[in-house]
Amino acid sequence: MIDGDRVVHEARYPQPVPTVWDALTDPKALAAWLMPNDFAPVVGHRFRLDSSPGMGLIDAEVLELEAPRFLRCRWTIEGVPSEVTIRLHDDADGTRLELEHVRLNASVRPSFDGGWNEKLAQELATVLTGQRDPARSQLEDGLYRYPHGDTPG
Repeated sequence: MIDGDRVVHEARYPQPVPTVWDALTDPKALAAWLMPNDFAPVVGHRFRLDSSPGMGLIDAEVLELEAPRFLRCRWTIEGVPSEVTIRLHDDADGTRLELEHVRLNASVRPSFDGGWNEKLAQELATVLTGQRDPARSQLEDGLYRYPHGDTPG
């Protein structure tokens, strides 16, 4: 949902926190549910996300990380820095994920709101349930990419 200049979402998964954390921080898993990337779970690591053809390459950086519960990254979208924060909590039935994407331009806020909803509700679940195998992601032009035709989203 859009709340001012931020997009917030919450999702629940039956898998335990460490399993969800791995799907969020492993570059092959990210390629399988989010987008091609060269992510590494290291504070200060600069990485790229390929949102082509829509917004092209997104430059990003890991700002904070407290495995396996907290991740905050800067994403520069169309020249404007924004921040994505993800928190994981134990839930009676598995894991509750809270996502907050702040300082988004008003012009892109609706597409990111819809995109995060789809990615968290559908795409991440396909990785967590084994319907989509991150091991199929391959390094290509410096980014992990999931095979064409099986592209997330």
